[in-house]
This record gives sequence, C-alpha cells and structure tokens, in this order.
Amino acid sequence: MLIQMISGKPWRFAAITIFIAVLLSGCASATPAHPSNHGGVVTFAEPVGAPPNYIFPLLGSANFNVSNLDDVINLMYPELYTFGTGLQPVVNRSLSMAQLPVFSDHNTVVTVTLKHWRWSNGQPITARDVIFWMNLLSAATDPKAPTVGSSTAPGPGWGAEVPGGFPENVVSYAASGEYSVVFHLNASYNPTWYLYNELSQIWALPQTVWDKLSSGGAVGNYDESAQTRVALAGTSPVEYVPANPGTATSGALGVAQFLNLQAQDLSSYQSNPLWRVVSGPFRLSQFTPSGFVKLVPNPDYSGAPKPRIAAFEEEPFTSDSAEFNALNDGSLTIGYLPITDIGQRSELERRGYSYNVWNDFAINYSAYNFTNPTSGPIFKQLYFRQAFQSLVDQPEYIKVFGDGIGSINNGPVPGYPPHNVDESPLEANGQVYPFAPSRAVSLLRSHGWEVVPGGQSYCAKPGTGPGQCGSGIRVHQPLAFKLIYASGLTPLTEMVEAMQSTMRAKAGIDLTLISEPSSQVEATSYAGCTYAHPCNDWDIAIPAYNFDWVYGPDYLPTGGELFGTGAAANQGDYSSPVNDANIEATHTAPNASAERAALVRYQDYLAENLPVIWLPNEYYQLTMYKSDLKGVVPQSILDGLFPQFYSFSG
Repeated sequence: MLIQMISGKPWRFAAITIFIAVLLSGCASATPAHPSNHGGVVTFAEPVGAPPNYIFPLLGSANFNVSNLDDVINLMYPELYTFGTGLQPVVNRSLSMAQLPVFSDHNTVVTVTLKHWRWSNGQPITARDVIFWMNLLSAATDPKAPTVGSSTAPGPGWGAEVPGGFPENVVSYAASGEYSVVFHLNASYNPTWYLYNELSQIWALPQTVWDKLSSGGAVGNYDESAQTRVALAGTSPVEYVPANPGTATSGALGVAQFLNLQAQDLSSYQSNPLWRVVSGPFRLSQFTPSGFVKLVPNPDYSGAPKPRIAAFEEEPFTSDSAEFNALNDGSLTIGYLPITDIGQRSELERRGYSYNVWNDFAINYSAYNFTNPTSGPIFKQLYFRQAFQSLVDQPEYIKVFGDGIGSINNGPVPGYPPHNVDESPLEANGQVYPFAPSRAVSLLRSHGWEVVPGGQSYCAKPGTGPGQCGSGIRVHQPLAFKLIYASGLTPLTEMVEAMQSTMRAKAGIDLTLISEPSSQVEATSYAGCTYAHPCNDWDIAIPAYNFDWVYGPDYLPTGGELFGTGAAANQGDYSSPVNDANIEATHTAPNASAERAALVRYQDYLAENLPVIWLPNEYYQLTMYKSDLKGVVPQSILDGLFPQFYSFSG
C-alpha cells in the first residue's frame, strides 16, 4: 500500500492454523479492560512533513499514503474489508463491513455480502454504494478514458492501480439484492490472493450524496455510464474496461473529477457537506491546510466498538525536534521518540508515558528513476545496481542511525513479523549484496568506467559490448546523480550524508543531496514517470525515513502494485518481463503450495535484480503514549489507527 508516507500487508502459508483461528475469532485490536466512558481528547503526532492532504478514498499515487488513508480516510470511510488483527496482517472480520467473500464456478465468480450497516445520515449502506465505487474506480483507471486534470491539479486516479489488475480483471459486476454484489472474473484466481489484494481495494461510498457533477447540481446516477464493460483488445487474459467512462464533466469520470476537485480544496473540508456523511467510527470536526485534524465520534457508527473518547486530534510537525518538544512538554497523548532522543525514554516514562516499538509489515528502499533520459540508461545496467547496492552499508546504518533497532533488507518481502514464512531462504539468510566497496569498484571498472575514488568516475568505454558501459551511456558521462530526500528528519539526513561520503570516497559516485518536504518529494517522484513521458528532475528519491512500502491494499506481498510494469506506485518505472511473469504466477496459483513456490521465485528474482536500492528495515516509529490511555497496544502491523479502542483509565 502504502508508503509510510506512500510512507505509506498477508496470509501466512505455514501459519494457516493461525490464519483460520483469527478469521473464526474475528478479533480486533486489544479491547481495553474495564474501559472508562468519560471521554477525553487524544492528541496524536502526525509523521514529520507529511500532513494529511486528501479526503476522498479514490486517491492517486501522489496522495496514496498512510497519512491520508490510515490516519483520516479509513477512520471516516473504512474500506469494505479491514485488515490487521493484533500483530498479524490478516483480514479482521469484526471490523469489516462485509462478510467474507464466497467464491464459486472454479473461482471465477465472487459474491460479496454487506453487513447491514448505515451511513451517518441514517441511510443503509447497500450494494448500490459498492457499485458506485466500482464505477468511479473503473473510469479513473480506464487506459482509454479522456485525460483529466493538469500537472498542478491532477485528475482522479488510483494509487494501487496495476495494468491488467483490479478492476480490469472483472468482466462484470452487479447487485444481487439490496446487500450483495456479484463479480464475474476474467480467469480463475487464488481466492486468498483475490481477497487480500483485489477485493481489499473496494470501498462503499454514499451514492445518494456524492453522485454529482457539481456542487449545485442534483444527485443522479451519472456513475452508471461506466458499469457496462467491454473487452480491451489485445489482452490475455482478456481485460475489461467501461464502454463509456465519461468525460471530465460527464458520466462516472465527471463524478470522480468533481469529488477529486473537492478533495483538493483543503480549506473547505470542515464546511463541505459532502464529507459530513460517513460510515466509520469518526467524523470530521476540524481541518486546516497545514494538517491539523480533529475527528469526533460518529454516533451512528454501525460497527463495534463505539468510540469512547471525545475527540481524536492529529497534530502536524515540520521536524523531529518540534515533535519531541511537544512530547516533552506533555501536550501529546500519543507521539514518537526521535531516535536522536532515545536517551530521553526513561525520563518520559517517569513522567507518565509508556513506550512501544511500532513495527510494521513493510520494506524500506530508495527508488531509481529509470525514465530519466540521462541517468536512466545507467540505472538499467544490472552491474551498476549491484555496484551501488554493494556501497550501501546496512549494518552500519542500523547501528549508527537506528540505535541498533532494525534488520537487513534484501528484497520485496518483509522480514517482520519475526520468522515471516513468506520470506524465501535467500532473503532470510543474510545479505544478498553485502557492503563490499572493492566489489563495487571491480564491477564498474570491468564495464568500462574510469573509477576515480574521491573524485567523479566517468564512462571511458561507451558501447554495448563486453567491457563497455552499456546502451545509452555516452563517453565521459559521469556517475553523478541528484538524490532528493525528505527534510526535517535528522536520521535520514545523516544517513544520506554518510551514503554520499562513502559513494564518492570509495567509487567516485557523486551524489548531490537535495532536501525538500516529504510531500514535495512524493509529488516529484510519483509524477507518473514513464518512458513515453520521462521525468528528468530527479535521479534517486527517499520521501521519508523510513521510506516504507507498507503492504496494503495489496496485503499478500506479491508486489504487483509496486514493481509491476506500469503500476501506479512503481515510482521510477522499473520494468522486467521476467518479473511481470513471476508476479502473474502469484496471482493465479491454484493452491497454497503453488502460491508459496511462486512467491519465492518472485522475491528471489528481485532480491538479485535490484529494482530499487534496498535500505534497512527498522520500524514505523518509537511510540510514546500516556500510560493512562488504554487500547493503543498492540499497534497495527499495517500502520492503521483504531482510536475507537482508546479509553482513559481512572
């Protein structure tokens, strides 16, 4: 999903007994023992430099992050299926607004039945609200739809989009009674994968309120233009798209664009009547463009438990030091301890805080821009990516910048929770490319580079033959790159400065460091870079510390949303036919053993092929919370917030 801002998780094959037990129990985060009902306000520290800035659940890749989805949207508009139960990244039956799906006809037909929940305006949440979402999603992801929006005000999009994936793998969808929707699929899919990575992308939206083309216009059925589906020529298995997605001002696309434009007007959030009708445990009370958010209980929430606190306030910060000052003066109920202030833990505990490491089901990395006309040809050379990775000293970064908390990251499947059986032996048993400067230098020299340690290395032997630099690399082209990274985060700044120093001293790789607010780094690096429309304003990007990809809404870590060719979250447009075939095999595996084999093949290929720069997996945050606040622990392995479980003791 999400990256920890996009930074912003799956079924366990060997742990099937645990998985079944969780499904049967339907338990959620730990319910407070003897909870108090006296209310109280909980103040929560937002991630540095990444305040929420989008409220509409259908969000594009630039806004597809934890701050928006988990910290705001899912508290007001929870997805159809909620994931995360304690420390297991599994479906949470009790918090989901739909029953578990029923697969039939050799897993080509899926029936989803809603629980009888209600919107905050008293109207029932029905199949029509799910169809409404499907129509908007189909229009926004249709490759044949008209272009909508601009570079400064992007049109509607979906950050989890994968070409040929959901919803293009749906032949048709229709209501079956008031509370059920039937999906006909274009092939037989593994039910676990389809629930965890495809049906996980469904929301119910208030059709009777939101199906509009303008603020003053009447509510209609404009979205229905997209419900009739047609085959997309030249695809196998055959993909399906709307026969009529609409335009920027008509049909389903017009509705999606209207709601998208409303969501881009942050100053109107608390006054806009659109956002007053919610399905989740909380509704919006206040919102400022700087990122302050106040949520109050939705008294008509159909799920359980009902919120016990009076309000949940999210506070924005521009730096770790500013957040720590708020924590230190006691104004935060839930904050985090910057690693640079880890020595203050005992003092904070003495003054009434409790400590908990918030680990998540995520991978940490830095992205290459493969589309950059100048640096892209270098990044496409596997030998270069191997050399660069061999200059990344993960153990040292963990020791020095993470206070020893963390683990080596080798590939696309998380190492957490401990003994994660989804990891292959290759990923789990030591570094694939350990820190080895001499190996890096040897790789570069053997491929035509004049290596100048302490200076700037350059291509001495251009061409595509043995011992030459490779296709698209010109003579005397330097190993010089622009690395953009999030500002305000001391550990990240120190890490990239250490990386810069090592790269230059050992191999003459010249990194120019440029710090910007995390949201700006995201906007730049998720600007839809493609080979047809390349981005030339960045080479390497780290939008946050850590720059996690938190698995969701693709909770089974098969990677299509992240590393598949053309995927919306594929930041720098990495592309490999072998990888695409490996991903496809994880989608269609007929049983658990075949799924396991496909997942191992997929992750081993990427562990060695290096689509990104693997960085240490550490933690989401070192949480400090007031000791009289119950229901905080265990913290969601998927980075979700569940303040409906919070209560103050005493």
